[in-house]
Amino acid sequence: MKRGGAWLRGLTVAVCLGAAWSAGAANAPGSCEREAHLAPAGRARHFLVLAASKAVFYNKSGPSFVMLMKSDPVTGESEMGAVGIYAGDKRRVRFGAVPWQTYDSFLHEQAKNSHNVMLRVELNEPQYERVLGVLRSWERRARENALLYPDEIFMNNILLVKQATEELNRCNKTMNLYQLDWGINDRISDNNPPSRVPFLVFQELMRRNASLQVPDSKMPTGLLALSGSEPLPARAPDPATEAVAQTPIPMHIHHHMHEVADGAH
Repeated sequence: MKRGGAWLRGLTVAVCLGAAWSAGAANAPGSCEREAHLAPAGRARHFLVLAASKAVFYNKSGPSFVMLMKSDPVTGESEMGAVGIYAGDKRRVRFGAVPWQTYDSFLHEQAKNSHNVMLRVELNEPQYERVLGVLRSWERRARENALLYPDEIFMNNILLVKQATEELNRCNKTMNLYQLDWGINDRISDNNPPSRVPFLVFQELMRRNASLQVPDSKMPTGLLALSGSEPLPARAPDPATEAVAQTPIPMHIHHHMHEVADGAH
């Protein structure tokens, strides 16, 4: 583990398991009907994180991605993962499933003078599943070299952001969205290079939806405690889900562990 010792005792420890994400969006069709009859409070809690940095790449932009987080207090399991732009070897720009080392720094609120922006809002389960379906689609395109803009990697990320955020309001208006449509009122896309668009859109969404921001003090402690914990090797999928697991998004499933030796690493 990246961090060991007593810090791990009673916390959750990361395990990579791709099958979990691929199963989530299976019930997306008809999710508006499910959302209309959803109980006010479910057992698990679901979160969307829109995160971006600047001054990382040669063009002064940086990683920008859509992240999902889920915490189930009954089972003690949490899951999280992200899709978008990240820095690969030698800080080369990459698009696809974001490595945990990149999104790990966005588990906590960002400092006011940070080069990062982060909007974290709570979703209901149908919203989570719909956004999950968008992330799965883009992760598959990246993995299969079937991106819509193979020669303009940042355009793919803009479309990911557009689709993921629009799914939030598919059934009910829950966020004040920015219209990413390259139209006359889309000043961000019109006046900035594609590499900067997600960062600026997330800034605008933070301004419009400040009341929806979930602070660290309102987050499940198990999710925040995972900051800095390195994933363990992936485990084999259950035979019953093996067919589904053929198209996974790399996702961290975190299992509650009580018996971790003080000297574990």
